[in-house]
Amino acid sequence: MIDIEYLLKFDDFKDLDDTALVYISEKAKVASYQINDRIIAEKESKNTLYLVHGAFDIQTSGGVNQSMSAESERAQHPVFTNNAPGLYARCILPTEILRIEKYIIDKYGIRHNRDKDNLDYDNLETVIAGGTNVKLIHEITQLFKSNAVTLPSLPEIALYINSELNNKDLGTKKLAQVIQMDPIIAARIVQVANSALYGGSNNSDSIQNAISKIGLEGIRNIVMGVVLRDLFMPNTELVVHKMTQFYEDSIRTGVICYELAKQIPEFNPERAFLFGLLHNIGVIPILVAVDAHPELAHKTSNLEMVLSQLKSHIGGMILQQWQFDNELIDNARQAYLWDRNVDKADYCDLVQVALKHSHLLGGKKIEGPALFDLPAFKRLGLEELNLIDNITALKEISVRITELIKMICKA
Repeated sequence: MIDIEYLLKFDDFKDLDDTALVYISEKAKVASYQINDRIIAEKESKNTLYLVHGAFDIQTSGGVNQSMSAESERAQHPVFTNNAPGLYARCILPTEILRIEKYIIDKYGIRHNRDKDNLDYDNLETVIAGGTNVKLIHEITQLFKSNAVTLPSLPEIALYINSELNNKDLGTKKLAQVIQMDPIIAARIVQVANSALYGGSNNSDSIQNAISKIGLEGIRNIVMGVVLRDLFMPNTELVVHKMTQFYEDSIRTGVICYELAKQIPEFNPERAFLFGLLHNIGVIPILVAVDAHPELAHKTSNLEMVLSQLKSHIGGMILQQWQFDNELIDNARQAYLWDRNVDKADYCDLVQVALKHSHLLGGKKIEGPALFDLPAFKRLGLEELNLIDNITALKEISVRITELIKMICKA
């Protein structure tokens, strides 16, 4: 039996009653490690680990992702948010780890700091519209509600960069050091900085120069774009096709939002890109479910119906779990709610207008009201701006979209 004080170091356990604390303290174990010892994430798939004392680097085969000490805020979270092959922690000080089997975590409904807000699984049933294959939707929703499908977790490097970008005192030198921990993300950032999207001139030859050119919000966009590509690797041919379509549609919508925002006062183009990039994020967990249970959606028409019914609600849940702000969460939930009623124009309005333009730039035609009847279009005052209405502008933006898709989505 471990000392209950070990548990009370972590917010995850502070709300538990005495009976639960005693039970967990009897089952939990504390393990000690020396400098350079490794803790392999894949071997800990049945356990949840917390850092009690010491420090380590969380690494992958690509290099250091994040340093973590017992005194840091990061140590309030479990050591590993996923058990991906190649992920491990290398001790840089003598270290103590609290190890608790995951069935115990589940037994007491413990939610970690990163997903402590209740995810709204219970209301999945309420989004089922009439005239659809209710049985199929019900089977998919039950997979989520029974935890048979796990919402994808952001990799450590993405969480770390996203956290650092929220630091108002972050400088380009410090951010460059963080980004250099991941060679793939670093390479993409330099490529995008030198692309047509950012003018294509005055080529950046270093991470720091690229950051100065792109800006902090732009860096967040590229990191998310690269991460989304590798968040889920499907096996089913139909799902592989849908994932490719998802990447391309997300980037396409992001670029159109970026271009629209440049023409409208009070909108940040980089933030607009992020809204477009993440508006359809709910597609990924659904495809995870379908890939593992292909019998549920063996026809394209079935899969399209499942996606259209559930992606917005699940998208809100996954952004909630990833701790994005409420505006982005609401955007995922409302992007296809054409008659949404808001007091003033917002980024979700930009996304809706971008979606109605997407078929002009290589995407599929989105069902819904005509562009000029769209409330979002009117709130943004786009009738007067006469945006994206000639073939030359369309071709220019299309080239940028194609270039960005190739850079971010390539292997």
